[in-house]
Amino acid sequence: MGAPVLQISEEMNSEFQALNFEGLETLVEVKTEAQIKREKWDQSKLTYFSGSEMERLCGYETKKELPDGAYSYISEKVYETVFGEKYKDDIFESEDVLRGRKYELPAVRKVEKETNISFSYTGENQKFFKRGGFGATPDGLSKMYSLEIKCPNFANHNKYKRMKKGEDLKKFEKKYWYQVQSEMFCTKRDKAIFASFYVNEKNGYTDLFWIVVNKCDKTQELIQERVNMANLEKRRQVKTYKKPIIIDLNESR
Repeated sequence: MGAPVLQISEEMNSEFQALNFEGLETLVEVKTEAQIKREKWDQSKLTYFSGSEMERLCGYETKKELPDGAYSYISEKVYETVFGEKYKDDIFESEDVLRGRKYELPAVRKVEKETNISFSYTGENQKFFKRGGFGATPDGLSKMYSLEIKCPNFANHNKYKRMKKGEDLKKFEKKYWYQVQSEMFCTKRDKAIFASFYVNEKNGYTDLFWIVVNKCDKTQELIQERVNMANLEKRRQVKTYKKPIIIDLNESR
C-alpha cells in the first residue's frame, strides 16, 4: 500500500499563489554579507594577541616575566599560527556577551546622543586595529576617542556607576582597563569612552553610564613589554612544530 497522496484544493492553491515571497532572496544576501564580514574580522585577528584578552598577559605587574595564565593564551595563538584556523577551546558565550551583541548598537547611539560625538567602525563595520605586534577592536572610533561598550547585569552596571574618574576602571575592572588601554594604543588615541548600558529585558528600562579614560603611559608600556615577550615565546613554540599534513580521517575508516 503506497503513501497517501495529499490533495490540494483549489482554495489552498489560490492562497499559496497569493503569498508574497518578494524580498526573501535579499534577506539571504544580507545574512550572507554579515557572515562574510564576521569571517573577515575573525581572519584579521588570527595569530594576533588581542586587547580584549590582554589581562592574561599582564599579571604579575611588578615582575619581569609572563604570568602563568599567559601560556594558555600563547598556546591558542601557536595553534592558530600552525593550523591557520581559529582556536576553539570553549564555545560557551556568557550572558554579558550575548547581551552585548543584542544591545551594543543601541548603546552606541545612546552614547552619541549624550556626548554629541559620532563614531565610525561600529557594529558589523568594526575593525581589528593592529599595532606593536598585537591588535584591538574598539566598539567605535571618533577623531579623539576610542569607544568600549559593555552590557552587563544590573549588579555590575551599578558597580561601574560608582566610578568617579577614568583611572577607577583599573580598580573596579582591571580586565577592561587593559582592554581600553590596548584600544587607545592600537588606534593612536589619547582618550577613550568606557560605557555601561543596562537593559532590563522584562520591562524595557535602560540606563547608560559612561566615563572618559585617559591614556596611561605606564600601563601601555607594560602591555607592549608583555606582548613582545609573548610573541617571542609564541615564535619559539611554533618552531617546534613541522608544517601540518592534512589527513582525511574518513578515508582511514
